[in-house]
Amino acid sequence: MNKSNKRDKNPINSGAVRKALRTWHNTPVLGKHPLTKLHIVTHRRIAADYSDTLEDRGRTLREVLRDAINTFPQPPVQAEQEKNSFYPDKECRPYVILTERFINGRNIDYIAAQLGIALRTFHDEQSRALHTLVDILRQWEEAQETKTSLPPAKSSSTTDYTIHNLEALPLHTLPDYGPLPLGSQMPLTRNPLFVGREQDLHNLAHALMGGQTVAIGNTGTAAATGLGGIGKTQLANEFVHRYGQFFYGGVFWLSFADPKAVPSEVANCGRVGAMDLRPNFADLPLEDQVRLVKAAWQETTPRLLIFDNCEDPELLFEWRPVSGGCRVLVTSRRAEWEPTLGVNTLMLDVLKREESIALLRKYNFAGEAEILNEIAKELGDLPLAIHLAGSYLYRYQRVVSPADYLTQLRDPALLEHPSLKGTGISPTRHTQNVYKTITLSYDRLDPTDAIDR
Repeated sequence: MNKSNKRDKNPINSGAVRKALRTWHNTPVLGKHPLTKLHIVTHRRIAADYSDTLEDRGRTLREVLRDAINTFPQPPVQAEQEKNSFYPDKECRPYVILTERFINGRNIDYIAAQLGIALRTFHDEQSRALHTLVDILRQWEEAQETKTSLPPAKSSSTTDYTIHNLEALPLHTLPDYGPLPLGSQMPLTRNPLFVGREQDLHNLAHALMGGQTVAIGNTGTAAATGLGGIGKTQLANEFVHRYGQFFYGGVFWLSFADPKAVPSEVANCGRVGAMDLRPNFADLPLEDQVRLVKAAWQETTPRLLIFDNCEDPELLFEWRPVSGGCRVLVTSRRAEWEPTLGVNTLMLDVLKREESIALLRKYNFAGEAEILNEIAKELGDLPLAIHLAGSYLYRYQRVVSPADYLTQLRDPALLEHPSLKGTGISPTRHTQNVYKTITLSYDRLDPTDAIDR
């Protein structure tokens, strides 16, 4: 009886989700599905200015399901193009299975062969993928349901609610990975090769919270700083996928590499599928879109903003919310920030030697601990260099042994070695060239400044 009551109250289960996915391409039929009555679906439909018809209800449910599936780790684009050798990492299987099976309508045998797994394994993986999808939808629905039932903004209890998730943010333990809140704008998937940095993650959590569990009204700002290739963006990415779940209002990743493009980056946070600020948001002038986003950022709702590659203090001053529930995480080569900005700075160092070796082992290198230790030593434990070395050794493992590679690294022209120029996939979408990355840091030095000189 109790189980039946629970099913009646919560229509989100594996059977219901599977049934919805099976009618993916028939939106009128999908529009009759019980999941269209969910808060997250209704909110999306109204925000997108869709009509209350079977066609549009099905269309909206399909968009919500697609967004949820897109939170799964995805295989690199390059891998999808290698038709004869597409065996993605195990953690990417749920995305491939759900996308290929239900969205692209592929045959089960074809997908199993594509993944290099047996049919029995395929069915087990599909079941796990559906359960994960159900968990994500339930979290989104619970958050949207609570948001819908909130009292008016002027009520003092609003603040009590909006800080609730931040109160649960762990400061002394490392949280498990979790799905990001509905509407988050995060272009990077979790990097399965990430190693170490546990203390840095703890320090970032403390820095963003300002030494307190809650500090609504004071925009906590932390900056992960260091030279190019030290792993600033990687650390921020790992932080997002571990701690982002505690920011009810969503996570928003903005590239500050091109100052002229920042207004567009900000405006994207307010569109349909993100904060859904207005049904006609896309039709508004850019300056109006930016104004609406900046106003929303000053609400008490906790949001995590990442300003990636923000090198100019003026940019931080201009775009950081002056108050509200947002927390701002900056990645930058700049080590010092004006005291008036109140930035809590975390200066990153190279990896510990055991972490460098652990990262190299992520590329399926067993044994040869002494050689891996020497490779890490030659590369100075610089995360970017270790990543590029591992990628190179993996790509050419049949023709270049770790011992041969170590000999090559000891050549005086180390930075000219092809492995350090980066030809593989960048998990951060940044420059994958050690020489160029170091040059970017070097070129920022001011010869008129005593310290830089």
